[in-house]
Amino acid sequence: MGVRRITIVAILFLLCFGLLIGRLVQIQLIDTNSFSNHEVNLVEASINQRTQSFILSDGRGTLLDRNGEPMRGSIPSLILFPFLSEREWPIDKVSEIIDVPPSELNKALQGKTQPFRLDKTLTKSEMVSINDLRIPGVYAVYQPESKDRLASHLIGSVRTNPELMKSKYPEKWNEGLVDQHTRLGISGLQLAFDPFLISEGESKLLYHADRKGNPLLGLDVKMFTNADSFYPLQVKTTVDTDLQQKVENALDQTKITNGGAVLLDIKNSNVLSMVSRPNFNEDDPLGDGATNKMVKGFFPGSVFKTVILAAAYENGISNERTFDCDRNVYRDGPEKRELGVLDLKSSFAASCNATFAILAEELLDKDPDVIEKTAEKLGISTTVGWTNTLYHYEGFQQFPDESKPVFFANEKDKRIRKAIDQTAIGQLNVKVSPLSLANMMATIARGGDAKQVRAVSDILYQNNTTFLSFQEKKLTSKTLSSDVVGDLQNALREVVVSGTGRSFLADLPVEVAGKSGTAEPGGNADYDYQWFVGYFPYDEPRYALAVVDFERKDKEYKAYEAFGKIVNTLY
Repeated sequence: MGVRRITIVAILFLLCFGLLIGRLVQIQLIDTNSFSNHEVNLVEASINQRTQSFILSDGRGTLLDRNGEPMRGSIPSLILFPFLSEREWPIDKVSEIIDVPPSELNKALQGKTQPFRLDKTLTKSEMVSINDLRIPGVYAVYQPESKDRLASHLIGSVRTNPELMKSKYPEKWNEGLVDQHTRLGISGLQLAFDPFLISEGESKLLYHADRKGNPLLGLDVKMFTNADSFYPLQVKTTVDTDLQQKVENALDQTKITNGGAVLLDIKNSNVLSMVSRPNFNEDDPLGDGATNKMVKGFFPGSVFKTVILAAAYENGISNERTFDCDRNVYRDGPEKRELGVLDLKSSFAASCNATFAILAEELLDKDPDVIEKTAEKLGISTTVGWTNTLYHYEGFQQFPDESKPVFFANEKDKRIRKAIDQTAIGQLNVKVSPLSLANMMATIARGGDAKQVRAVSDILYQNNTTFLSFQEKKLTSKTLSSDVVGDLQNALREVVVSGTGRSFLADLPVEVAGKSGTAEPGGNADYDYQWFVGYFPYDEPRYALAVVDFERKDKEYKAYEAFGKIVNTLY
């Protein structure tokens, strides 16, 4: 019996030992890159245990303004490694260069176990002096700012999402070029250009450390990067940083907290500035400030009368025709404002509702599609952002968040009188984005040539040579006649000379043309939407601008005031 027991124990021991050997083989040789259900990379984890590093860049591509400067600022920073506290180093020389006492530098190092950025912004000359010292563990480098300062809604945001990363970039995931820490674009240009901006490896300062945190075997700190002279790519936007700052300041100074502005270059319909409020909050990416309202559809109010006026001119209706503007939009009672009998151009300048309800009824009776046809010629019948096939990306959009315009809920509304009347004044089901309305003004100012709106002009390699360019594109080949465009330009100017824009915009440094609008959001809201959309200078058009306040209280005129401030700051 004794021998049998010893044999059984020996066999069990050998089985256990074999299982342990098998487990070690699994850990050390088989599942080293993807251990357990959590897919732990054991090799990476082992190295990380004895490695200290500091991330300089996550390798994601850069967004540039139209002058080639990064939209997201870079801070000249001093990086210190913790092993400095355990060795002699020329702290006095560093202290003298950056004007920080040695005691503060020593204090900053205490208790640190990982490299860190000193809380002080360097000058370029200080950076050069620091790096000339060639002190191991002391590095002056550019660090990206933690938050985008300007055009945050247009730029968009990035987040980590491993599941989405796997489904969107399966080949890169399988090749190990991206992982659960790689950031994805989830809105704005970051979303639109994510395939070009996606990181394929970070840049970092790194060294192997012993148990005390000192460099292993005396090895110096090294920089590791997958970047070369071509990658990561750079996306060159059309945004003018100086103008962006001025437009944001104008909205903040006039206290527009729910609304925004779009400034376009009339020559090519490039976005020079786009501002949406409420502000985007990086810490609350799904909150009130998450949506870029400048590319979403809203009731345009009387700004939509521009479309009805264009259709009237196209159908031969003369400026001499008169209308009773003391009647309301349905002509079954008095209007709140007594305007008297006005001709067509004066009706537009004063924003008479009855005039445009009458015109819309007549025009739709002749052609049920007249509004859509005219809107197409004005460049607002569809989304206006640049779109085309780009490599294997069909229907590539520079504004992936852009809403399509809506004029009628259904064909039935085109035969209902009151529905037509409400549509004529930009209410009921009419929804158009501020971006589209700004582009409509650019189309008119340009002489009727409707173009797609660009926010990006080029994608560049890291060495600033061109990877690809986004050429100007027409929205449609259909245009208004030159006579109709001329009449529209005169009517838009009259709004400022004698109409609803006179009190706020008549005394600016350059002549402005445009259209005001007030829209009711529906429900029991105690506010409405206030718009002013136009272009300037009138004689030599350069800028198209849409400004909207989505929480306008009674007797407030923030949209007009902001429009005026922007014009003043540009001239």
